[in-house]
Amino acid sequence: MRVRVQDQEIPFPLTTLSGRLQLCGLPDIATFQILTDIKQIKPTSEEEMLSHIKEALSVEPQEILRNFETLNSYEQLRGTTDKIPPLILALEGASATGKSMLAIDFVNYLSSTRFISTDTVRQVLRGIYTKEDHPELYCHTYQAYTRRQAGDKNLDPVIRGYIAQCELISPSVIEMVKRIYSEGALAIVEGVHLEPGSINQIGSGVLEILVNPSEDTHKSMFITKYIAGKLRTVSNDTSKREEEFLSTRKIQDYMINKARKNKVAIVELESYEIARLQISDLIINKVEQIIADHDQEV
Repeated sequence: MRVRVQDQEIPFPLTTLSGRLQLCGLPDIATFQILTDIKQIKPTSEEEMLSHIKEALSVEPQEILRNFETLNSYEQLRGTTDKIPPLILALEGASATGKSMLAIDFVNYLSSTRFISTDTVRQVLRGIYTKEDHPELYCHTYQAYTRRQAGDKNLDPVIRGYIAQCELISPSVIEMVKRIYSEGALAIVEGVHLEPGSINQIGSGVLEILVNPSEDTHKSMFITKYIAGKLRTVSNDTSKREEEFLSTRKIQDYMINKARKNKVAIVELESYEIARLQISDLIINKVEQIIADHDQEV
């Protein structure tokens, strides 16, 4: 589909609309129907397209239309002033908490063109630092304590190993977020190597969320990660995975305490569907706050 924007006719990705509608809380079936109608109507401008969508949403719960208008207002403001910050969504948590799968959804929901996985940054750094110089970089966070430890000596060795790995990875991630923020791009950041509260100070558009399944759910997700994720670096030995889970949960509990201390939102994950709705609500609230702050300054 093509629409006219600023007197220029350009291809328009319907995935942008699909993601925004789902972020507003519209069910998948209703989203599909609206997109089907849009394809048939073939609006010639973005204004005409948005007008049709608002009309279609008038039969849905009022909250959905209100959310859609809020997101549209935010996008319009971003196009008219540099004072509106970009939204940076950071999904944090220990290994196998579900943050990576949620991040994939929100790349679509926010039409984010910037995505940072701290695991990917770790891979890049492995090409810079040798295994001999930094052995703690060449393992999972829950194994790092066997290679090197850092931080307060009164902390659990597992946490000190986690901190040692973060000391190498977090600074690069934080600098990347700062650059993306200064460019004004929407971004998703996900990974274990960001301690909750570590990037909030970058700007008012940053939204940190700790993803936290119950201990039983987390254990099941962790133990089945080899089968579910097909990762060759993860053991298929159930007894070993159960032992490693104890370390992983220590890291998660450490991150929970950090989140509470730094007033970072915690989303309990028992199902992806409910967690997505809760994160979507937090995003809408953040956008509303950004708009309200801007209105007060004007």
